[in-house]
Amino acid sequence: MSPRVTRLVAALVLVGAGGLSAEPLSRAQAVALALERNPAVQRSLADRDGLRGRAKEARADALPELNVLGSYQRFQDPGFFNSPNLDEFPPEVLQAFRPLPQTLWGGTLTLKQTLWSFSLGKAIRAAGYAEKLGDENVRTSRQDTALKAIYAYNAYLLALEQARVAEKVVLQKQKHLEMAKNRLASGVATELEVLRFEVDLANARATLLRLSGVADLVRGDLNAVMLMPTDTPVEPTDSLEFVDESAERADVVRDATASRSELKAVAWNEKIYDEVIGIQNADRQPRLDFDGAYGWSVLDTANFFEGTYKKWALAVTLKVPIFDGWRTAGRVAQARADRAKVGQDRLELVSQIDLEAKQALDRLRVAASVFRATELNVAQARKAADMTAANYKLGATTTLDVLDSLAALTQAEWNRVEALHAHVNARAGLRYVRGLDPLADTAAPTKGP
Repeated sequence: MSPRVTRLVAALVLVGAGGLSAEPLSRAQAVALALERNPAVQRSLADRDGLRGRAKEARADALPELNVLGSYQRFQDPGFFNSPNLDEFPPEVLQAFRPLPQTLWGGTLTLKQTLWSFSLGKAIRAAGYAEKLGDENVRTSRQDTALKAIYAYNAYLLALEQARVAEKVVLQKQKHLEMAKNRLASGVATELEVLRFEVDLANARATLLRLSGVADLVRGDLNAVMLMPTDTPVEPTDSLEFVDESAERADVVRDATASRSELKAVAWNEKIYDEVIGIQNADRQPRLDFDGAYGWSVLDTANFFEGTYKKWALAVTLKVPIFDGWRTAGRVAQARADRAKVGQDRLELVSQIDLEAKQALDRLRVAASVFRATELNVAQARKAADMTAANYKLGATTTLDVLDSLAALTQAEWNRVEALHAHVNARAGLRYVRGLDPLADTAAPTKGP
């Protein structure tokens, strides 16, 4: 179907549905809008940002932690008067040491730094792998959404083409009805023949109305994919076109293995869990940390920065785990189990890709064969319908013959449209399976007649 005819039928459908105007929309624009607004893509972007945040958090363990602390204390401590031998002190001493309220000001700069840990490098590497995993998850979501938008766009084109076929049938049956009425007026046809054509025309009009309604429903599905109001008028500028394409199964599997984002995500997951095993195992290995503090503690704020009131502390801590009740061993076992499951996910995905490659190629081959067969069948059915109509005009054939030939032509055109739609979707599906952009064709399109 040509773009011009597609737009014409779309306009008719929109007028029937109450639409006033429609913005032109190409297949690429539909995909772009879906990618921009689809919640699945937005969630994957948010997940990627979360993984990037975790990566920053993991890298922070390798950097020093520096804090400035300020404190104010107002207190009174009667600790001396709680001494068990307080009664042995002379009264004048007790009078001198009576508790008094006081204020203490403090300012401290603290520094913490991990000097050595067996988990530090592994955590940083795992964080980097997690960022790559987030990127691949986004790509997977974008591929899924793009394919969904393409299928929705093609479904709308199919619905419009089916409505176009139904509209052409109505026009043909109107001509046949006029022909029958002329023959009746000439006395060479019966009222029964006219009645048959009138009933057949009414049925054709009902079919056209039904298919126009279907097109309106499918338009709603397309708008939903793009997150637009479902009643938004749409005027497609692209059409269903046949592109002769073929591929070998081994090539498809090879491309998919090299390009599919799901496989790349599994590979990053494997690397992450390899590091997680090391991170968990590091809890039973030595760790070296540094803690430092430098500042002042004064009763009078005027004494801040005076050397007499300066305070500092340095500590280097070596932790050598001896026994934790096999807690670490349990965590390592869990991490190894998770890593084994990821390995099984890879095997399952490789098998699934091989199956998808076979199915995609089978769909493409069958759709191409069916389309070529329907092309020939449409030409033959159209020729037969024209000949039957000419014979009926001359009185050489019956009403039933005309109706049968027209029904055969309608079915042939219907089969052609469905086969063309199946082939367009099969091409997009094959590109998806190969890990390529499902929107772009690899060959110049050849329009079907």
